[in-house]
Amino acid sequence: MRTLLILWIVWSLGTCHSAVPEAPNDFDWTTWSNAAVGYALEIPDVYRAQVDDGGHTVLFRWSGTVPVKVYFTDLESARVRGLRADEEPSCETSLAGLPAVRYDYTHCDGPFCSGIISWAAERDGRWLALEFRSEGELSSVNRRILDSFTILPAGAD
Repeated sequence: MRTLLILWIVWSLGTCHSAVPEAPNDFDWTTWSNAAVGYALEIPDVYRAQVDDGGHTVLFRWSGTVPVKVYFTDLESARVRGLRADEEPSCETSLAGLPAVRYDYTHCDGPFCSGIISWAAERDGRWLALEFRSEGELSSVNRRILDSFTILPAGAD
């Protein structure tokens, strides 16, 4: 019993819930497009896009954090990345006019955990997911990003 108590204390001290990044205060909005996947969104100009996997993974970095991510992935890769694409959603909703589901969960990378709110929609046999590092409801900045998310017409650059 003592060993279990010690393990619980060590685990409790070793697991940190990292703070959700505050929204930037001084910025302009810019439209960011991903022709490889076929979407566009408005994003604060202080966010820097890190594009990986041929455009299928985009991390928007700001102030040492990643407040916004966009994934276009198959189900197997989604599971590996910790996306909840095939689990019970918080609710049914839409993403850029596509039927979608919303997930609210805590994601942990080692001892660091943070709140995640994501929208996932099936598109062309894959999952298109817009993910925010956020607790509770979206900030006004994240809400505008979500509301601006659009699917580009086929062949758009």
